[in-house]
Amino acid sequence: MKTNTRIDALVPWRPDFFERSPLFAPLRPLVERFATYEDWPGLGDFQQLLDERAEPLRTLHGAPLKIVPQEGRPDHFEQHYAPRIYLSGEIQTRTRNWHDFFQLLSWFLFPRTKAVINAIHIPLAKQRLTKGEDIGRRTPVENMLSLFDEGGAVLVTGDPSLLELVREFRWKELFWQRRDDLVHKFDCVVFGHAMYEKALAPYLGMTANTIMLEGDGDYFASDREGRLAWIDAKLAAIFEAGEPYQKPRDLQPFPILGMPGWDPANSDENYYDNTDYFRPGRRRG
Repeated sequence: MKTNTRIDALVPWRPDFFERSPLFAPLRPLVERFATYEDWPGLGDFQQLLDERAEPLRTLHGAPLKIVPQEGRPDHFEQHYAPRIYLSGEIQTRTRNWHDFFQLLSWFLFPRTKAVINAIHIPLAKQRLTKGEDIGRRTPVENMLSLFDEGGAVLVTGDPSLLELVREFRWKELFWQRRDDLVHKFDCVVFGHAMYEKALAPYLGMTANTIMLEGDGDYFASDREGRLAWIDAKLAAIFEAGEPYQKPRDLQPFPILGMPGWDPANSDENYYDNTDYFRPGRRRG
């Protein structure tokens, strides 16, 4: 395993990146088109992805998403990254950049939730600016949303006992003793674009900040598109309601490389004895 270093410097364009781990499975239908690209897609290619949709992706303000180059330091509120997306739909995107690439793709996977998260930030950030405060000094809710947006994942199962093992940090029991149940009754879906970026050069220590959902048989009978739509609707409703996720510690830590097959080394039982990664727990509160 590599240590966590700057991904953009470490990993050049890899057209087959989505074949390297089951973690990338949700992205595959979107990115297979780039499998023949010998070098990075351009911003025009990303815009074409948006243009090909029958229904445009939109912010809650109603603006259709569009790709624009990254610009300099903003000189008023509307030019900041999140407000600009909300008001005009313009996503400032760097070229040859994995982080921004996965940021765009996450809007395709979870359009409702991404729009809700974006909208929640706007009045809170504007309030800080109006009061003359640091626009980047976020509230606990904003910090939680940012943490999930960057490094989040969703855990879905119809078996509450599996979720209880996650809550209690009983990792070896979950990942090894209940391995067959994880394959057939448990879905881990990455949400955060930074987590996808980290998966290009995975390292022991990769931990997702998760929301756990109970899905019935209809969920597991659905195809990937149906599952993503179900998750998107659930997450959007949760964040709109504002409960129970109010601060970063409300998200459940999850050592994501423990998922069967998500690290080739985890086919060995001893893999799960590494308590530096599979930590025994944390204090609540």
